[in-house]
Amino acid sequence: MLYKASKCISPALLLGVLVLSDNSLAQEAPDPEPPQVIADQFNRGTPSRSAAGYQSTADSGDYKTAAEYLDLRNLRGEATELTGPELAKRFSVIINRANWIDVDELVDDPAGRLGDGFPDYRDSIGVVLHEGNPLRLFMQKVPRGDGESIWKVSNATVSTIPELYETYGYPDFVEDLRARLPDKTFLGFELFKWVLAVAAGALAYVTVFILALLVRRIFDDPDKPASRQVFRFLIVPFGLWAVVMAANTVAGSLGKGPTAEAIAKLSPIPTLITTWVIFAAINLWHTMFSNYLRKKNRESTIVLLRPVSNAVKLMVFVAAVLVYLNGLGINITTVLAGLGVGGIAVALALQKPLEDIFGAITLYSQQPVRVGDFCQVGTKTGTIEEIGLRTTFIRTLANTRIGVPNSKLAAAAIDNFSARRKILYRPTLRLRYDSKPNQVREVLGGVRDALENNDRVLFDHRVRFKDIGDDALKIEVFAYFDTTDWAEYLELAEDMNLQILEVVANAGTGLALPASTLKIEQDVATEVSQG
Repeated sequence: MLYKASKCISPALLLGVLVLSDNSLAQEAPDPEPPQVIADQFNRGTPSRSAAGYQSTADSGDYKTAAEYLDLRNLRGEATELTGPELAKRFSVIINRANWIDVDELVDDPAGRLGDGFPDYRDSIGVVLHEGNPLRLFMQKVPRGDGESIWKVSNATVSTIPELYETYGYPDFVEDLRARLPDKTFLGFELFKWVLAVAAGALAYVTVFILALLVRRIFDDPDKPASRQVFRFLIVPFGLWAVVMAANTVAGSLGKGPTAEAIAKLSPIPTLITTWVIFAAINLWHTMFSNYLRKKNRESTIVLLRPVSNAVKLMVFVAAVLVYLNGLGINITTVLAGLGVGGIAVALALQKPLEDIFGAITLYSQQPVRVGDFCQVGTKTGTIEEIGLRTTFIRTLANTRIGVPNSKLAAAAIDNFSARRKILYRPTLRLRYDSKPNQVREVLGGVRDALENNDRVLFDHRVRFKDIGDDALKIEVFAYFDTTDWAEYLELAEDMNLQILEVVANAGTGLALPASTLKIEQDVATEVSQG
């Protein structure tokens, strides 16, 4: 009977019972309690707290207290000859210069990190190179003496401190300076580190100053503006940058504690100094290149230097901000992605203006035309009045002013008349058909003599009886006048035209008019009249 009843139970009812039972179990399951950390005078209940405590006390110069975080039992080798504070002091130098320990990687659990392949009472705190081989350092749980266990730097690691100090310790002159100065700290740096950093900065500035003097002597005239500008750039922005970089490099090589590392991470001074010196270098380039363009009579190009300089400065500023944010630990991937998407949108919106700006760059760099040039662009002929960032303005022969987008002007075929080194003179003389051969020869000789005797006509000229046309005998004159001024050319051509007319008149012939002759036969006309 029970069997039959069980067969009649609905599957949906069973599923509901299971769901309810699971919910009740989930509601009844208590939240796991955080591990209990024992009370300790030096806060050594977990690996992370013990490591942080050691770094804090060592960073403040309290090596006597820092020794409380080292397991000084059963030491071996040279470590037995050193006191606890001396070992703590040397260990601080090792971890600051090797830069391997990361307290955030240590667990805040009295049991330590489980499942890491090491015994439960031992946690790894990093790996350093010793004589070319990796050496792992440990913290381990040790008895405190009252039945409780605390975490300290293991005695095996403490025993290697003398050997590691030979690798990561300071040179003898630094050790000597360190011993002579008071054991004081300021902003996380010991006094001897401040002295060495300041000395390195002073030495760097003296070196830059000597370099600036040598560079100034290279110039022909040290009193020239360019020489003074380079000298000022070297001794002020570049010199201060060298001071900051040298001091920062020396301080980093001597080792930074947690306080100094935090200050260095937050300080914008290196980024600001670097940005400043780059801006100063851009300004120096702008000034010197402007002077160069003036010497080359390319003043119109100078107008392009300012927007180019500002664009480069903007990119440098954005890069400096991103570098500083990255140093603060901010993930700049999202920022870069946003800049990329925003850059695409801006580029699409400014496509036409950017085309004109790049066209202006082409015009200024290649210089097919300059301000004041007389040229022909397409069907428009006139003088270039202004080359802007987006539009070039032309004053036409009708005294109208037209604007041509730089993108179109850069791609157009430009006939620049002002770029000519000489002007072609090429008239065609049309002598009458009744001209005799000796008259044609006299005209040819006379025109050649006129060209030879004109000192403004270049030597590569010719005069030829070119063609017997339908209505005239054609003589071609091909010569160049030594001028680039159009008004002067018109005067020279006028004088030469008058001389040619005199030559033709003296030869006893004349110029032919374009005409056609209709000849009617007499017999054909008579037949037409009789009919």
